[in-house]
Amino acid sequence: MLRLIVQIFLIGLVVYAGFKNRYRLVNVALSNSMVRKFLVTKSLNMPIIRDKMMQSMFTQTKR
Repeated sequence: MLRLIVQIFLIGLVVYAGFKNRYRLVNVALSNSMVRKFLVTKSLNMPIIRDKMMQSMFTQTKR
């Protein structure tokens, strides 16, 4: 029982630390070119993300 409590506490601590430093973790992950290329490729394969990105990139501005 004590071991289970300690494991839950440690998992909570790791989640808290990851959430607190989430932007730093994302920057570290995206600094690697292979990881960045993989994430961009996978995200562009998702129709929802691809459509939103293309819509925002190619909308005409009114003059």
